[in-house]
Amino acid sequence: MTLAKLAGTSSGSPPFLGLIPLNPVDREIPQRLRPAIADFFSLPVKILPPKPLPPHTHHLLRQQYHSTELLEFLLKENDQGPLRVLGITGVDLYIPIFTFVFGEAQVDGKAAIISTFRPGGGASGIKPPPAVLLERLLKLSVHELGHTFGLPHCRIEGCLMNFSANLEKLDQKGLELCEYCQILLDDYLKDLSGLSLSRTGSHQ
Repeated sequence: MTLAKLAGTSSGSPPFLGLIPLNPVDREIPQRLRPAIADFFSLPVKILPPKPLPPHTHHLLRQQYHSTELLEFLLKENDQGPLRVLGITGVDLYIPIFTFVFGEAQVDGKAAIISTFRPGGGASGIKPPPAVLLERLLKLSVHELGHTFGLPHCRIEGCLMNFSANLEKLDQKGLELCEYCQILLDDYLKDLSGLSLSRTGSHQ
């Protein structure tokens, strides 16, 4: 399978990651995340036009949005162009088996989503400093996009692919992958692009 087909295009244009604001969301957040995500994955990142949340993804009793249905929406709306898409929204997300989720992604798929709601203090009412919020969202972005590049949850404490059940666990993680996950990611990206990625020491 060619990279163009994996990216959903037939033009052979350079692959890129797409960030999609799903209103409501602070428009500055994608702008601030974009360069760090691009640096981490060594891929261009573009901010795509914002989209409204589809009403059918809202659960009236829970007052939350179904993240899996939002992934399906992202896929339907962006089946051409980006190699991967990351939706960013300010609403609270859930899947039926959990009270909430920070985000969700298709493992080895194309779409991922994160929420700023709980990282930004929407559940507790305690807003973190802007730098703390940005770090939390960057960790979530890389974690969920990592899933789309085939990375499973990691058992190693501190690895970005380790599962975070709450903000305390999220804050305890660093901004890097463990050695094993880094190798898996590098190999996956090399297989996709055929490019020789030199990332040794960048995220360790």
